[in-house]
Amino acid sequence: MLKIGIVAEYNPFHNGHLYQIRKIKEIFGEDVLIVVVISGDFVQRGEISFLDKWEKTHASLGCGVDLVVELPLYYSIQNAEIFSRMATKILDYLGIDIQVFGAEEENIEVLQKVLELQKRQDYKDKLMEYMKKGNSYSTSQRLALKEYNLDGIVKSNNILALEYMREIENSNLKIKPYIIKREISEYNEENVSEDREEFASASFLRNELEKILDKFSEEKFDFEKIKNSIIEKKCSFLKDRGVENSKEIVKKNYNFEKKQNIREKIDLESLKNVKTEERIFLKLEEIQKFLPEKSFDIIFKSLEWKINNRFSGDKIKEEIFKIVKYKILTEKIMEIYDITEEIYARIYGTMLNSQKYIEFLKNTKSRNLSNKRVERIILNILLNIKADMMDFEINYVRILGFNKKGQEYLKEIRENNKIENFNMENNFQKKNIFVNWKDIEKSGNFEIQENFLEKIKVEKNGFLIKELILGKKEKLNPIVCLD
Repeated sequence: MLKIGIVAEYNPFHNGHLYQIRKIKEIFGEDVLIVVVISGDFVQRGEISFLDKWEKTHASLGCGVDLVVELPLYYSIQNAEIFSRMATKILDYLGIDIQVFGAEEENIEVLQKVLELQKRQDYKDKLMEYMKKGNSYSTSQRLALKEYNLDGIVKSNNILALEYMREIENSNLKIKPYIIKREISEYNEENVSEDREEFASASFLRNELEKILDKFSEEKFDFEKIKNSIIEKKCSFLKDRGVENSKEIVKKNYNFEKKQNIREKIDLESLKNVKTEERIFLKLEEIQKFLPEKSFDIIFKSLEWKINNRFSGDKIKEEIFKIVKYKILTEKIMEIYDITEEIYARIYGTMLNSQKYIEFLKNTKSRNLSNKRVERIILNILLNIKADMMDFEINYVRILGFNKKGQEYLKEIRENNKIENFNMENNFQKKNIFVNWKDIEKSGNFEIQENFLEKIKVEKNGFLIKELILGKKEKLNPIVCLD
């Protein structure tokens, strides 16, 4: 059985992700194992994930993934190079044959050409020349590549793709890269055209959901009304098309049909005189067409929980800001990963003079220090991720969820882990793969693996922060879907 790997955040899982999974089965056949490595409760953007690891796992398993694995917290919130490098290492560790990824450039030979070019001294000289002129690293990359007729390569998914391929080459991994071209939407798009029917980026969807949270997190309303409105809308839609028993069908799944006409983009400010439930319904109606049914259901429940518990993205960031501000002003943080003396001085100075997180980011940003890097450093400080623990090794793999096919593959790995098989000629070495968190804690020899102990502490810091800020306790066991 061919084993296909994906690296993703699924924050949230949208139609583009579903398209990728369906294309994998179309290209490689239905009888493939699809394994995804996802970031958990904290993401590479330097934020707490809109959906937690368990919500993302539920969505993944409900949309065609067989096995869900977590990228360790201390790697998941770092830059694109580290994020990609360690996720690909995990896929290879799991014995995956092919890593599939989306990219703006569909010709893998073009990306291979860029990788070769980036090794050359003349390219490095041009890159440095542009950076000395005051350009950012990404802008300098784009300008340098343009001189080699490779303009347009520096885009978010291409950058990740290059890092996946670089890791495969540098570490001589057995896994093979394969591109499925990203359809229509841009990775960081904030707006979509009114005629867009199926695809929108996770960034757009998160922004729209955050608008709902920011607008309504202080209000009380009946989510059951919204659900009923959605059900009635779908019933009417199905009935108009001659579908019998529409109410029974819709009760099982209250998502809209993908091709249903959605009204023009809704501006929350224009709905001030409309009842709260209707306003939220209209916003959900607007974004729903970009989401698979399972994912929409999970997002709906998450949104209900967050609003009823008065959570919004900005409030969460302000809570984090308070904790980190205290740590920066009272503790020594030079041992934290990605901190330099220059960055420390800038962060410390702006922290003293900033009352709000958004003000702090605005004051800290410079030509050589992007907001996203600052936000990642803030999480490093919050979670106490130290430079000397970042050895870029895979000490363990945590399984978040699996279906029957995924379970069978885990059994295969376990069989090959048996002592009597260690000296046999097979494709496996002993794997530290766990389905229960407590087993991970017990697995390390802390006397000789100091970094392992520090990594476990960071993971548990993440559990604690999630509980303190969101009131959610960490689960110990994976999600199992054997239907």
